Amino acid sequence: MENINKRIALIAIGAALVTSLLIYLYLSSMSSTGTGVKTKTTYVAINDIAAKVVITDAMVTPVKVPIDITLPIGTADKNEIIGKMTRERIVKGEPILLERLFPEKKTTMTYVIPRGKRAVTISVNEVIQTAGFITPGDFVDILVTYEEKDKEINGRKIYYPKYTKVLLQNIQVLGVGGNMTETNLIDKELPTSVTLALSLIDAEKLILSEESGTLRLALRPATEEGIVNTPGVIRDDLMVPKSKLQ
Repeated sequence: MENINKRIALIAIGAALVTSLLIYLYLSSMSSTGTGVKTKTTYVAINDIAAKVVITDAMVTPVKVPIDITLPIGTADKNEIIGKMTRERIVKGEPILLERLFPEKKTTMTYVIPRGKRAVTISVNEVIQTAGFITPGDFVDILVTYEEKDKEINGRKIYYPKYTKVLLQNIQVLGVGGNMTETNLIDKELPTSVTLALSLIDAEKLILSEESGTLRLALRPATEEGIVNTPGVIRDDLMVPKSKLQ
């Protein structure tokens, strides 16, 4: 499903770029020939707008496009787009098409959750939440640390060392505190919760791990989507053999 969504997003981006280019070439050709061009107004994205983001006035700008162009060019009524949420990413310069938006001005969490996922909230502090740098729309990896313990099974005592392991990777952040859009946290209290988009299986893992161990969120780079396989770490793994010090 994620691969399909990525292909759809790439197709949409390509179509947007082609539309912008054709409009530019059309206007350039009319200007060079001295032919008057009848135009009308439409609204385009000033910068890239991510999926599941509520459009604000600062995100769009009016432009003139040829009135007889056959390509989809969006709407001239700004009220039709302000306050609505994007279905998928809209690239810089792309006309804001109504079919790329949710039809109603809904900004509740249920409209943000990707298909097949559930919104799950965990408690965080400044350390767990990467000093407040995590914002809605980011992706994180989740690590868990289990404390050492002894357990007796059939009269035999088993020792479990302290252990840290990557639990989940490339998890989308839906909300931070009660906020679903990026905000400036300067001079504000850091949020005490983060809401994540998880499959039901991953939600089970996260909830059990939160109750059994200590969680830590690792903020991923915006350009990275890969998964890294790790064996996990115990205290002995931190000790460097003497042979490697020589």
